[in-house]
Amino acid sequence: MLPISEQYLLSPCEVRSMENTPILVGYIGAFTRDGIQILPKEDRMPLIHCNTTVKVSVMNSTLGFRILIGRVYLSTEAFLRVVDLQNVMDYEKRNFFRVRVSISTEAFPVPPVTETGDISHATSRPVQIGIRDVSLSGMLFISSASLEIGDQLIVKLDLSGTVVSLLCKIVRKFPVELGTQDGYGCEFLDTTGKQFDFLCKYLFDCQREQIQIMRQYAEETRRVGEKDHKTEK
Repeated sequence: MLPISEQYLLSPCEVRSMENTPILVGYIGAFTRDGIQILPKEDRMPLIHCNTTVKVSVMNSTLGFRILIGRVYLSTEAFLRVVDLQNVMDYEKRNFFRVRVSISTEAFPVPPVTETGDISHATSRPVQIGIRDVSLSGMLFISSASLEIGDQLIVKLDLSGTVVSLLCKIVRKFPVELGTQDGYGCEFLDTTGKQFDFLCKYLFDCQREQIQIMRQYAEETRRVGEKDHKTEK
């Protein structure tokens, strides 16, 4: 029995190496007796050696996010068949869909709760932050504001024209070299609903762009190598 329901048919997915290097982005095109068949969204698919172990992450806003480990059974430019699928623990979500960004935006500190259980009436003034990477589990940003571990923030993000508000909590703080700013690692506190769906779509799009850039770079490198080889002859 497969560890993923056939209701995930046509769901977008990402394939990575076991070292978390992105390989391709596509969607589940079919279920086989012992695995899944992944089809490309746009371009031809890169070829992967048979028996290569890969990680497959599947996103579905209704059914939820799934991470699987499987073995490449057949790889062509038209499809990829992965078999021997197994579930991966939920904590591995943090290793997927992490993209480097450079986004300047505002974060609104959540007012603290008083001893009586009421929210403090202190004014929540926005602080300026610079986001450096984003994943499904959280983000890393820098700021000159005085923030501490445990602080909760509502971060405004413009994701390809759609503004979302994400609630997060600071879980680590570290100094940033050559400056007065500190770095902050945050985890998202609400990973459900439309806001998070927009984030998932944004990360998918970023990953697809990164894969295309890697392919273009590899192709240009190959052409330069062939040209240099011909020149030497």
